[in-house]
Amino acid sequence: MPNEAGSPVTPDLLRMGADGQVFATASLLSRAHAIARHHLSTLPVHRAIIRVVECLMVGAEPLVGPVLDVGCGDGHFAGACLVPSYGARIDVGIDPAFASVREAHDAGVYRMALACGGQALPFADGSFPTVVSNCVLEHIPPLDETLREIHRVLAPGGKLIITVPSDKFAGSLFWSRSLSTLGFRSAGEAYGRWFNRISLHFHTYNRDGWQGRLHAAGFKVEKWASYLLPDVMALFDLSHYYGVPTLLTKRLTGRWILWPGKWRYLPWERALENALASWARQISVPDGSYFFFVARKA
Repeated sequence: MPNEAGSPVTPDLLRMGADGQVFATASLLSRAHAIARHHLSTLPVHRAIIRVVECLMVGAEPLVGPVLDVGCGDGHFAGACLVPSYGARIDVGIDPAFASVREAHDAGVYRMALACGGQALPFADGSFPTVVSNCVLEHIPPLDETLREIHRVLAPGGKLIITVPSDKFAGSLFWSRSLSTLGFRSAGEAYGRWFNRISLHFHTYNRDGWQGRLHAAGFKVEKWASYLLPDVMALFDLSHYYGVPTLLTKRLTGRWILWPGKWRYLPWERALENALASWARQISVPDGSYFFFVARKA
């Protein structure tokens, strides 16, 4: 499979500290407003809150092609974050949901989009120097099998870039924290479990847990970051209700947002953009709700 492009990303966007922990540089954070505006113009608020930070981090990591996107969904993340850093369409995207793969194909951000699961990838050993999987692995029950398959299709020394929720995710949500603060700890924990269940989160581990899974599959973690604190996650939780109308517009029109230019006229949309850009600073915070990992095929 020929490589269509190499990554034009400059190397100074993430600064690496002790034990591989990465930190955002001023150059990276200068991109936050433009990325926030794009996401608010194309996604519901709750998805934009998370994706802006992920777009900054994943988009800062150089991509060597051909690139495989595991769990490509409708192709939005690739179009907004991977294609600009790669300089061309992503080589292959896979997802088990046929409707999502069709959207990804129609979006034109992949050279090839396939409907298949991650635990049985239809590619030869060593096919890809880079595999990306953004907020996907937590949704896959056969996680270990999928990681072994990704390891198999990676080229020797190939790189895996992932984002996943941490064990702090459920407890960082607004209602989990509020109920616990009011003395209803059991109810708060139940809300967190319910949210994970409806989000189809089968895996939410601490750093050692995720790194252990990666190591068992044959990877060596080179970089990591913990991101997004409870103040942002509380708004992530509440913004699901603000974004309910977008479910209807998506079903009826195929688009989440019918008025992409609303930020020009609505003050609260501009305030949201400023907030999302400022939250991008929550990269490599203690006890974040998500992890970013870059792992190498050992």
